[in-house]
Amino acid sequence: MADILIRNVDSEVVALIDSDAEREGISRSEYLRRQLRVITNPLGRVTMDDLRRSAELAKGVLDEDLMREAWH
Repeated sequence: MADILIRNVDSEVVALIDSDAEREGISRSEYLRRQLRVITNPLGRVTMDDLRRSAELAKGVLDEDLMREAWH
């Protein structure tokens, strides 16, 4: 695994990063690793498993009786 060193980061930016990491209950390093994953995968590559899972979750959405029961 590689290391990344970033110089000259404003203290305000570091404080915001630390605040976000603390709110999530993780270290600064873990927070930044997660953010780097988001940055390098901006479209959130969708897999066939993702599509199958979505189809399973949405399978009753067009069933009028089911929807009526769900909202009453």
